[in-house]
Amino acid sequence: MGGEGGPLPYLWLPYLTTIPWRAQWGGQPVHPLSPCFFSALPCQPGAMGSGLLLGPWALGLLLLASVHQSLACPARCRCAGSLVDCGQQHLTVASLPRAFPPGTTEIILQANNLSSLPAGLFDGLPSLRQVQLAANPWHCDCGLFYLRAWLGEQQDRSPYRDLRCSGPPRLQGRLLLYLGPEELQATCGLVGCSQALGVQFALLCLLLLHALLLIFLLIRLWRYRALTREARLITQDLLLQTTPLADQTP
Repeated sequence: MGGEGGPLPYLWLPYLTTIPWRAQWGGQPVHPLSPCFFSALPCQPGAMGSGLLLGPWALGLLLLASVHQSLACPARCRCAGSLVDCGQQHLTVASLPRAFPPGTTEIILQANNLSSLPAGLFDGLPSLRQVQLAANPWHCDCGLFYLRAWLGEQQDRSPYRDLRCSGPPRLQGRLLLYLGPEELQATCGLVGCSQALGVQFALLCLLLLHALLLIFLLIRLWRYRALTREARLITQDLLLQTTPLADQTP
């Protein structure tokens, strides 16, 4: 291996940096990241140094590894050239890929379970021309602001004319392209009001619980005082009864 040139697969790089190696050139230790490791000529001890020479070619391998990962096809998708097909994969907003290869020109997301799209999902794709979004249960609320704005920026909107809202009930069946921002904002307002009412109801329940605990403590305190007063009266009666008996004893 030490006498053959050629590229090193980037997946081996983390392992090779931790394994102690010894080349055949005079018994001198040669690290895999040393230029001597891939040289077909005899390695000079003075050129090896400590055997941990991280040359520019090694940095290039690391860079190529990161680029390869960024260009990789997203999970649960099929890629063919600049086409990324993620259709019919039962994808939801949570399982949707967060990034696509920079050179992507078309993305297929149809026939999934998408109710919205994460903000900025298509922003880093300058070559993107079309996204197939049909057959998804789009929920036209606050989470659809990004998709509605992205659709409005497209020059060719014909592939998106049939996209309709699956909810909420007041917007069910409406075409996404004809939804106004004020309609989505109104839906957000209703959601915010319901959340605020829920918080207020929870606070009211907490206040009622505190009131019940306070009433319980007051009742226990009143009973404690009544028992204390009764015990004091009994003690006084016993003292009054024992005093004449003490006076009658010779």
